[in-house]
Amino acid sequence: MQGFENCASHRMLKSAERLARMISGKTKIFYMLADPIGHVRTPEVINPVFASRGIDAVMVPIHYTPEDFVLGWSAMKRTKNLGGIVVSVPLKEQALELADEADDVASELGAANVIRRTDDGRMIATNLDGRGFLRGVLNEGVDARDRRVLLVGAGGAGKAIAFSLAKTGCRSLRVSDVDGARAQALVHEISRRYPDFDVTASGNRLADIDLLINATPCGLYPDKDPLPVDVSELRPDIMVADIIMKPRETPLLKAAQAAGCEIRYGAGMLDSQIDLMVSYFGY
Repeated sequence: MQGFENCASHRMLKSAERLARMISGKTKIFYMLADPIGHVRTPEVINPVFASRGIDAVMVPIHYTPEDFVLGWSAMKRTKNLGGIVVSVPLKEQALELADEADDVASELGAANVIRRTDDGRMIATNLDGRGFLRGVLNEGVDARDRRVLLVGAGGAGKAIAFSLAKTGCRSLRVSDVDGARAQALVHEISRRYPDFDVTASGNRLADIDLLINATPCGLYPDKDPLPVDVSELRPDIMVADIIMKPRETPLLKAAQAAGCEIRYGAGMLDSQIDLMVSYFGY
């Protein structure tokens, strides 16, 4: 185990060294945006990919609040060596509104999480959250088939996951959110687009489900955040997935593991999106 860790550390160091050597006046810049920013993992995951593939690009974290985002967007459009941005909460809806163009996935969701800047300064939006979650956490969606799903959180990521689940063949979907109106609105949108899909708004009780997905920020700050569900209701037959990437083992996943549940880590969602992002950026 020690040898493996040393080997992994060596690879990361070599990737960092390659990255440092390749930054020049010709390097394409990419931004990772969020509020707060400290928990994001995308730069630390995508930069070694850029380096290993010989791509002259680097991603850096940028902290914009929603109040400053419009002004920041204007500056980004004018940054001629900017290749694109990755957007996290709570900026995804604003990113879609400000984009010059969006694909069908982002438009359907009303939120964008990846933006490509063209050479003439146009900002083109997509959303890879749902596709990345299915690919990296639920085995391309296969592990959701025929399951009764409770999705906690109807925000940007939750919405993307919900629409993706509607296409997987899961048996049913219940959507829970502290903002009941937001959950109802999401259910209404899904029902309108997928009228044969069994989707309802509900509370967060765990009866009659066998897949629980936490799509809320609860878990980012383990010492402060409440649990998204009553973990005393967990049963071994429930698969539990969390979108939180840092920390890797959230309080919810720890409780699920203790209850004998199969668990899925949030890091898989990002890791599976990296190739999609790099491809979307034109590499």
